[in-house]
Amino acid sequence: MDSMLRAFGVLIPIAVMSVPFAVVAWRLLRRRRSRTRPLSEASATAALDVAIVTIAGLVVALVALPVPGPGGVHPVPGTDLATALANGGSFLQVTGNVLLLLPLGALLPARWPWWRPLRRTTGAALSASIAIELAQYLFAAGRVASTDDVLLNTVGAAAGVTLVRSGAGLRWYPRPLRLARSLPVLDTRYSTRIPVPDPVGRTAK
Repeated sequence: MDSMLRAFGVLIPIAVMSVPFAVVAWRLLRRRRSRTRPLSEASATAALDVAIVTIAGLVVALVALPVPGPGGVHPVPGTDLATALANGGSFLQVTGNVLLLLPLGALLPARWPWWRPLRRTTGAALSASIAIELAQYLFAAGRVASTDDVLLNTVGAAAGVTLVRSGAGLRWYPRPLRLARSLPVLDTRYSTRIPVPDPVGRTAK
């Protein structure tokens, strides 16, 4: 438990303080979007956008804020996982690493269909996790840069996008968003134009 608090405990007060700002941002964004969209869609898209920005900000804070400890590098895969099997606190830390990017893995494809292919979200999570570990090493913030953390972060993001792709997460969204995400994407590269007669009887070219 000590290792878990050391790694992620700094996020608790920051997350609590960010809630009022997130609520205000959501209300303002919802009000602005409701002028041109249905209220349910404006509320849902505003909530997703605020959640994505807030979670990304918490991840940045986790990387930037220093913690007590010597830090270090664990480049050999499996080092942290082997420790987790023998230490309950380390196991909780492994769980935290899986959950770190899982929300973004679920929210990004829910907000923008472009992120729904698994390879895109997983590749982005892999790149982001590598950048996080490099930043922790360069900042010398007392954290351990670990290959296992990269793998666990990527697995978490893949689990998030898989949840959305399976449709299990879509039932929580308002009906306009569910319908928009259930429509098939049409490939128009090989479509042909059908001549339509105009009112005078001529064929439109």
